[in-house]
Amino acid sequence: MLIAVSDAQKIAKVKMEDVVKSFSANNDTTYVVNFWATFCKPCIEEIPDFIKITERYKSKKVKLLLVSLDLPAFYPARIAAFVKKNNYNTNHAWLNETNADIFCPMIDPKWSGAIPATLIVNNKTGYKKFTEAQISAEDFEKSLKEAIGGNAMNKYVAPMNDAGIDDYQSRQAKRVFPSHGDGNYVTTFKSNDSSVYSITGGKVSTVVRIDDIKVVIIQNEKMFYTYSNLGSTKIKTGDVVKPNQLIGFATNDFDEDKPTLELYVSDDDGKGIILSKGNFIERKIN
Repeated sequence: MLIAVSDAQKIAKVKMEDVVKSFSANNDTTYVVNFWATFCKPCIEEIPDFIKITERYKSKKVKLLLVSLDLPAFYPARIAAFVKKNNYNTNHAWLNETNADIFCPMIDPKWSGAIPATLIVNNKTGYKKFTEAQISAEDFEKSLKEAIGGNAMNKYVAPMNDAGIDDYQSRQAKRVFPSHGDGNYVTTFKSNDSSVYSITGGKVSTVVRIDDIKVVIIQNEKMFYTYSNLGSTKIKTGDVVKPNQLIGFATNDFDEDKPTLELYVSDDDGKGIILSKGNFIERKIN
């Protein structure tokens, strides 16, 4: 089904079940499914960026499928001619469905049937995002990075035992990361146990003291995991850390009566990744 179009006969006629199967494989591919039509101006405006950006991330196993919702009279000749004229060199299909009340919920329960509509899925990282609107090139690329890295929906084991988790802006975040705007990308953990474990493996890129606390940054490929409010740590820059390794001990945060840790995750462009309590599995004391 997922083949590039060179003539009218090569646009696949599909049911929504086929579309769902196309992005359901249990692998590390990031699938982008864009629903469009030749008469949809915002669709036509965003598609060239989608094609260019997915080609840029081809080595990261990103695949784009354009699913036309044009009328049956447009299939296949008029759709194929439009695709050829605009050089939409990617994978194509035409949706042979008429009941939006049935096929829309198969993609997302919130989909009204309006286009453009885009689904981005990575089954290995657990990322899934649906957008019923035109997407800017910048936002599309950001979503791809999150899907590839699994940063928005990935499940991590919490870095502290039996920790309470807050996903709001913290006072400590503003002090340690003043350049990060409102600080709303920082996740706060509070526990009776001050032990702090790494949520992922990697190489220690930074260990620094700021006022009376220590900050540790661990790099894993193109992602950076910053642990702030540590009172002590034995690891040093250049050390290789394993997932779930003890990396230090948290200190109490100002007037808080429990050891508190601030976790900040960012990509290689310095963009913070939003994580909340939903991204963490509770850690239990062994």
